This record gives sequence, C-alpha cells and structure tokens, in this order.
Amino acid sequence: MSETIYCSGPMFSPEELSTMASIATTLESAGFKTYLPQRDGIEVAKVMALVNTPIISGEIFRDIMIFVQKAVFTMDVYQVVERCDATVFNMNGRPADDGSISETGISFAVGKPIVIYKNDPRTEFNGLDNPLLTGLSYNWKYVTDITKIPTSLKDMILKVNSAGENLYLKNPPPMVKITLEVGKEVWEILQIIRFFEHKDKDLVAILKILMEKLKSSVRFMKYLEG
Repeated sequence: MSETIYCSGPMFSPEELSTMASIATTLESAGFKTYLPQRDGIEVAKVMALVNTPIISGEIFRDIMIFVQKAVFTMDVYQVVERCDATVFNMNGRPADDGSISETGISFAVGKPIVIYKNDPRTEFNGLDNPLLTGLSYNWKYVTDITKIPTSLKDMILKVNSAGENLYLKNPPPMVKITLEVGKEVWEILQIIRFFEHKDKDLVAILKILMEKLKSSVRFMKYLEG
C-alpha cells in the first residue's frame, strides 16, 4: 500500500494533538503513509504561542508572519491536492476546526477519498451537523472509532477510484497550479532544514531559515505580492 493520507483536524491543545497523532499512528499501522501537519509541517499553534511573547513579537513577528501564513497555506494545499492521495478529517469540536474544514473542502473539490472521524456528540442542528460538512464524506457517515478508520478509508478509496479517472489533477486551474508549485517549493525547502529538532527553542531558527530561503525564491516572492 502506497497511499499517503492527509490527517486534517484541530491541533491547538494537548488533547487535540494526541488525537491527531493517534489517527496517524493507526493509519500507519495499517500500511498507509501519513502527512501529519503537527509533525511534518509547521505547527501553527506553536508559532502563535511564540509570536505572543514580547521578545519574539519584537524580533520577527511583523516580518515572518506574512511568510509563515502564506507558506503554510501553499504547503497544505500542495499536500492535500498533489502529494496526498486521501484525507481523514477529524471533525470533533464545536465548531469544527475552520482550517480543517477548508482542507477537507479542497480535498472534496479535487475528488480525493475522504473519511470523517467524529466521536463528539455535540451537533449544530438538533442532532445533525451542517450538511455542507457531512456531505464531504460522500456517504453521509462518520467513523466514531479511530481503529476503524483504515478499513473505512480502504473502502472509500475503492469507491472513489471506481467512479472514473480524475482529470482535475492532470490539469488544475491556473491559479491553483501556481499555488501548488509554490507549496511544493516550500515543502522542499522545509525538508532541507529538517535537521533542526522540533522544539520550541528551535522553531524560531527554523522559521528564520525558511523565511530567508523563501526571500531568495523568485516564485514565492511573486506569489507573496498577490
């Protein structure tokens, strides 16, 4: 099995991080590869915590946050659309995490297999969730047990693949294509500097290096200008 799965969900508390890690571990134990943003990307929660300190705010906030925000966006879009084959969306929370909703919506729009995990009893409409979220599952169902995610995902991959060839991925719209190209570059740069340990004391160094390398990228700087 070679599918790489994008693990989408909230990552702003120890409990949320633990749940997302469990989802990734369960998928990996079943033979999938995973992209877990808190492990493989730039953990936005840590960045937010850093920029709320006086030292970091004065040192890098104004300059680096623009780079970080756009870098994270492009890299996540690249992962969802091009690098990953499917998405698992942790919809726990009231409301569900808005960034994860966006990622899953993108995944649906480009025709990727999606499984929604939810064991949170809170709902929006008298026992029902927003249909614009539940509909992203293709079958209007949730997985409520993390251990059952791999089986549900295998079934969904077969269902989506049997529907026909996905022509979108061969010819995405021009602006999406530009975002994918920039996101791929950000991902490759981040991989180069991955030798830094992911600890709070190292995150500033990673962000600084990332920003300097992106400043030297003509493609990213043009994208930054909008």
